[in-house]
Amino acid sequence: MDIKHKIQFGCNADELAMKVLSGKKTATSSLYDYHYNEYKDIIKVNEFASILDSHNKEICIIQITKIEIVKFESITEKFSIEEGDVSLENWKRIHTEYYSSILKKIGLKLTGETRLLCEWFTVVVPKTQE
Repeated sequence: MDIKHKIQFGCNADELAMKVLSGKKTATSSLYDYHYNEYKDIIKVNEFASILDSHNKEICIIQITKIEIVKFESITEKFSIEEGDVSLENWKRIHTEYYSSILKKIGLKLTGETRLLCEWFTVVVPKTQE
């Protein structure tokens, strides 16, 4: 298994990593322009990634099953729940603040047209081999 990517969730890394392990989080999103501007590598379908906690400890290994580029304004209730949130309203509140802060650092602003890289995954190795 070739693990090319490491994912550490920006907000509440430990809580979100545990949601991945429990199956409550089966998707994630990130800023497409952040990837496109070469600040971060873009993961591809069937590739593997390590999910890290806030201490950079590997919690599990996932495999990407699907990727879509979606406008911020087009995120659905279904996706927000797949991403481990309780509602679309809550997802938008959290992600508006988070993505705005990242985009500001590279001279961009969050709008409804902002593209997100949405990734769906499955856990293939539930916990790190000690």
